[in-house]
Amino acid sequence: MKTKNNGFSLLEMLTVMVIIAIISSLLISGVNAHKKAVLVAKTRMQFVEYESAINMYCREYGDLPYFFRDEETVALNEGTNSETFIKILSGKTASGESLSAEEQQALNPKGKNFHTFGNSEFFLKADNTRDHTSIADAFNNTRIFIIVEDPFDNDTIISKGKFPEQARKYVKGDGVKNAIAIFSISEDGRTVVSNCFDQYF
Repeated sequence: MKTKNNGFSLLEMLTVMVIIAIISSLLISGVNAHKKAVLVAKTRMQFVEYESAINMYCREYGDLPYFFRDEETVALNEGTNSETFIKILSGKTASGESLSAEEQQALNPKGKNFHTFGNSEFFLKADNTRDHTSIADAFNNTRIFIIVEDPFDNDTIISKGKFPEQARKYVKGDGVKNAIAIFSISEDGRTVVSNCFDQYF
């Protein structure tokens, strides 16, 4: 007399495992996509706040901050550009101290605070501390670029040629109809986030 085997066959178990693996990968992919969308939104908001602060600076002083006056692209990850940007918009040093008389005269004569830099806006180092001299986007990317042209002209267009090659391909037409373009480009060039044109992946 044969006994009935109520267990699963090897093929059935493998099929179940494959289905579980597929569902898991879909869930992980969805979570990663959501996380990236959140970081894009945070970065874009950060750049919109910088744009607003630069506009307030220009209205207050009737002129551009000095290192935007040549209307060339400023890379915040080069030299002391991040620190200078912080001094211009906050009227303080990266550590929150008052500017020297000479720096204040050159960068922010009235010492006004146009933007308060939060801890999350600074580069997160490997030891989990923040580098308050280096601005980063929500992806912890320091490759942030700023182009400021004429903020007093409502019809200003920043030409396509002013953008780095990796961002240029995303600028529609001859340029961007905006006086201030702020954008970050990931190391691999696949993630571009901006205040003035759509982000691409």
